[in-house]
Amino acid sequence: MTTVTLEPGMPQTIGEAFAHIGSVTTPTVLDIKVMCLVEAASRELYRATAATSDNPAVAGLLVENGDEEFRHAVRAAAALKALTGEDFTPPSADENPYLADGAFPIGELTPAALRKLAQTEFDGDALYEGWAATIGNAEAAALFRANGKEETDHGNRLLQAAALLEG
Repeated sequence: MTTVTLEPGMPQTIGEAFAHIGSVTTPTVLDIKVMCLVEAASRELYRATAATSDNPAVAGLLVENGDEEFRHAVRAAAALKALTGEDFTPPSADENPYLADGAFPIGELTPAALRKLAQTEFDGDALYEGWAATIGNAEAAALFRANGKEETDHGNRLLQAAALLEG
């Protein structure tokens, strides 16, 4: 096991990383690496959140989102490869520096919290679209757009989970 080392200029915590990514309009190589780490970590955050649910359908929706988050990390790494030729492998949970203190639930498992989280996923679609529009590489743009579409899917699943909890 080799933990990924955070490069100079990278946010040092997952909270800082989420805030940083949300502010990026034209990504640099460093930003794409941070996104890769964040997306890989998000799989575990969704799994930790799913583990707090007594509702198997809600847990299943959360796990599905998490699995797709890791695929987003793989696509971010592929975009990096398309741009630079550099290999960057999305780390497993135990190799991800943003999970050094372990995975934790994303938030409370309430309808209101899930709806709020859904909005952040919808915002992720817009973020990826912005990255695609400014990256200047057709392959990377297509990968970012694929991630963005799935961010909308995540938001819709979270709204479905909220409705299930309201039952």
